[in-house]
Amino acid sequence: MTKKVLSFVLVLILCVSLSAAAFAANGARLIDDADLLTESEERTLTERLNVISEAYQVDVIIVTVDSTGAMNADEYIEFFYDEGSFGYGSDHDGVMLLVAMEERQYRILSNGLGAKAISPSDIDNISDLIAPSLSDEDYAEAFSDFADECEYLLEGEINGFPFNYAKNILICLAIGLVVALIATGSMKSKLKSVRMQPAATQYTKAGSMKITDQHELFLYRNVSRRKKETSKPAAKSRSSSRNIGGGSF
Repeated sequence: MTKKVLSFVLVLILCVSLSAAAFAANGARLIDDADLLTESEERTLTERLNVISEAYQVDVIIVTVDSTGAMNADEYIEFFYDEGSFGYGSDHDGVMLLVAMEERQYRILSNGLGAKAISPSDIDNISDLIAPSLSDEDYAEAFSDFADECEYLLEGEINGFPFNYAKNILICLAIGLVVALIATGSMKSKLKSVRMQPAATQYTKAGSMKITDQHELFLYRNVSRRKKETSKPAAKSRSSSRNIGGGSF
């Protein structure tokens, strides 16, 4: 019995490997094995994925399957991505969405430059966006939203996010403030009608005030204390060239 199960697993792995390799060789970025889309939807989505992938040199791939078989969804998407040699360049830059119908699971994998652009928190955000459409069986909408989010995040990583304009506005405001301070400082320096006097001699008449006794009285003092900083070992940074996340629908 054990040998039969092992043989089945090996055959399944071989089938997945050959399938992934075949699709990769054909340059397919939409692999709808579960037949969730119409022919028209497939053509539109395939064109969209090709445009995004070629523009940013990061493969954006969508895969649907009936089942992940003996593998869980995480293992399946990694195996499929690696065996299919998806992704651009030596780092295999890419993003893949897997939808498994029997398990009602979806996974998003980002790799290389794709992982820099699409972090674990970004994967969570994409998941929140597409999960309702997957649950409603509006697969074309879910896949379109996935492609749009990938394009937005890749654009931001490579060319800068649109809200960088806000930073430019803040810089302009800071420059304006500096110019205003210089201008008001120049005007202030021209006000020579009133000067600070160290004593009140300018306001007293000679011989009109006689001081019989004088002494200094200590009233208070200001003490500034600063906490001594102690050096701590820097925390080790953890980096990864691959992110995986997802959920159920």
